This record gives sequence, structure tokens and C-alpha cells, in this order.
Amino acid sequence: MPMPRQRGLALVCALMLLLAAMLLGLSVARAAFGNVASARHERERMLARAAAEAALLDAQADIAGGAQPGSERAGWFAAGAGGFLDGCGRGSQDLGLCLQADAAKPAAWQAADLAASDSPVRVPYGRYTGATFAVGGGTLPMRLPGYLIERLAPAGAAPPAGTVYRITAIGFGTRETVQVVLQALYRSLPPAPVPAAEGTDPGADTSAGAAQGDGNPSAPAQAAEAPIDPPAGRIGWREVANWPALHAQANK
Repeated sequence: MPMPRQRGLALVCALMLLLAAMLLGLSVARAAFGNVASARHERERMLARAAAEAALLDAQADIAGGAQPGSERAGWFAAGAGGFLDGCGRGSQDLGLCLQADAAKPAAWQAADLAASDSPVRVPYGRYTGATFAVGGGTLPMRLPGYLIERLAPAGAAPPAGTVYRITAIGFGTRETVQVVLQALYRSLPPAPVPAAEGTDPGADTSAGAAQGDGNPSAPAQAAEAPIDPPAGRIGWREVANWPALHAQANK
């Protein structure tokens, strides 16, 4: 009796199943590597964001007087005037202090190259506060974060008391290419008035008291319509996700 002829169908089926298993394994491996890369990038971005937040806090301490409350820089912040330059200061005392640009020019925080390693206007973390920040390898940021401070011009017929500053800070991840830019508005109050010395004539201010209690019916309405000043300290903040594009557009 003749033997049946072998046609190799079982071998072809086995090869097809092996190929399908290999493609499935390759797909799972690519998805796993993609998830790892995504998680690593997110971790680096969060590290850079934490560094930028630290720079915001350092800038706020700088505005409050820094490590040397008697310095010339601290005096500019206390007075809310002087020291701020168009295009940002680059000296030992006015580093990173910028005037608000007019509408025809890009803002200082857009024009300045915050990400450059040799940026001449970025204030490195701890420069005026003495604070320290660990950087330089492993899971630490590659470079120190830094910031700029712009003094904003008061708006409106009755601007609020004190001075409003715009702080723009940049932080880095374990790679310099991972960058996060945060921005905050910060309001500082003028120095408190010196109390009157003892023995001052108590009737010296009776005219102000009479103006408040003279029975004028319009007085309460005027008081109710008085603008409410924003609180002192940080007013608000945001992340400038498209800062590289804004910087490139400002320097065309």
C-alpha cells in the first residue's frame, strides 16, 4: 500500500502561528518601552517644574530683601523704584531686574534667553538669598533654576498701593532639554508708616474724622465704591508651556 504524500501544511501553519506570536510580542514590547519613556519624561518634567517653583520662591525672598536687607538691591524693592532697566539689568546689583516693555516691544521674559547656560540676565537660584539647591547628576536637575523680575506699571486712575512684579522662572530636569517655565504675579507693600510720637496733638487729624462723620450722605457710597486692593504676596501663577515658541517669535 503506498504511503500518503506529505505536503508540509502543518509546517506552514506552525510558522504562521510563530510569526503571529512574534508580532504580538514585539507589539507588547514596544508598548512597554513607550510607557517607560513616557513615565521617564513626565518624571523629568515634574522635576523641572519643582525646580522652577523653587526659583519662584527664591525670587519672592529676593523681593522681600534677600540675605542683605540693607543692600542697594533691597532698597530698590522697598521703595518700588530704581534699579530696573529696559532690557534687564546685568550688573552685580540689578541682575535680572527688568522694566515692563511697551506694547510695541516683546516682553522681557519673552525676549531674554532664560534657557541659555550663559544667560547674562537670568538670576541663578540663591544669588541674592544665600539659599542652596542641589544639582548636577543622577536624579537631580542638571542646572540651577533661575528667574527674572519685571516691575509692572500701575494701571487705572487709582492704582493699588504697593508694587506689582512679574516673576518668570525656569527649571531644568536631569537633561537640559527638559525645561519648565513658571510665571507669577507678586505684590509687595510699601513700608508701614512710622507711628506718631507721644504728645502729638490729638486734634491734628480732626478734619479727617469730620469728613467721615459730617453727615454727608454721599460718604458711605464713596467708601463702598473704593477699589479693593489685591492681597500682598503672590497673586497668581501659571505655567508657560509655549515659552520656547514665544522666545523664538520675539527674537525674529
